[in-house]
Amino acid sequence: MENIYIINGNHIFIENALVLSNKFNIPIQTDFNPKKGDIYIVFGGHELAINLLEAQIRYNCSYIIMNSEQIGSRFFHNKYYIKLMKDNILFDYNHITSKYLKDTFDIDTLSYFFFDFIKHEQIEERDIDLLFIGTKNDERQKLYDDLVKKYPNKKIEFVFDWSLDTPIKMKEKLIKAKYVLNLPFYTENSLETHRINNALSCGCKVVSLHSKDVIADEYYKDYIYFSDDIVDYFNDIDEDNKKTYEELITDLSKKIYMHNLFIINQLKEKISLYNNADEKAKNL
Repeated sequence: MENIYIINGNHIFIENALVLSNKFNIPIQTDFNPKKGDIYIVFGGHELAINLLEAQIRYNCSYIIMNSEQIGSRFFHNKYYIKLMKDNILFDYNHITSKYLKDTFDIDTLSYFFFDFIKHEQIEERDIDLLFIGTKNDERQKLYDDLVKKYPNKKIEFVFDWSLDTPIKMKEKLIKAKYVLNLPFYTENSLETHRINNALSCGCKVVSLHSKDVIADEYYKDYIYFSDDIVDYFNDIDEDNKKTYEELITDLSKKIYMHNLFIINQLKEKISLYNNADEKAKNL
C-alpha cells in the first residue's frame, strides 16, 4: 500500500508489527521520516506521542493508533497521548478500554485489533512448570511465594526484571514453559491478550485469572484455562482440551482484519482526495 507505513514505539510490539506488515503488505519504517499525506499505523504510540503530534503539525501526516494501554495506565493522564488518540483514528484491543476512552475523553474507537505472533514449532521437552513474565507488584510477588511454598518440586519462574527485552529472548523463555500464568496488574483490568497470545503461539498452556472484560473472557475460554485461585488450580489438574493458536488467529482474522482494511482504505481515499484538491487549488 503506497504511502502507508508501520512504526513501533516499544520493543514488546516488534513481533506484532512484523506480522501485521507481512499480512497487510505494509512496510515497517524504522526511522520515522514522514512526508505530506503519509499514513502511519502506530504500535506503542503512548511512547511517541509528542514526536508524533509535532510531525503531524509539520507534515500533515495521519495516524492509526493501536492503543495497547489499559484503564489505570499513567499514559491516560498524559495530555499528549490523549490528544494523539483524539485527533486520529483509534484501534483498540478490548472493549472496556474503548468504552472508558469514550466516556472519559469522548474518544471513539473505529475498529479493534489483536496481537498476532509468529507460530513457534512445538517443543515437547519443557523444564519450566509455571512461568510468569511481567512487572512486579505486591500481589504477583505474593502469588509467587505461595506457589513456591505449596509446590516445592515444581520449577516456578517469575520474571520481573524486563531482561527478556527482545522477541528472541522472550521466545527462548516461553518455549521452555509448560504453563504461562496471566495475572492482572491493574484493578479494572482488561484480559492481557498480548501475554496470552504470545504464550499460545509458543505452545504453552495458559492459566488466567478472570478479567473485567466479560466479552473477552467468554471468547478466550475456548483457548485458555480460567481460575479464581491460581495456587489451588495446580493442586489437582483436570483439564479439557482447548482450541489451538492457529484456530484462534484464523477466527480473529475473519472477525477483525477485513474491517481494519476497510478503515485503512477509507483513510487513504480521503487523503488522496484532499491532496488532489490541494494541488488543483495551487494551480488556479
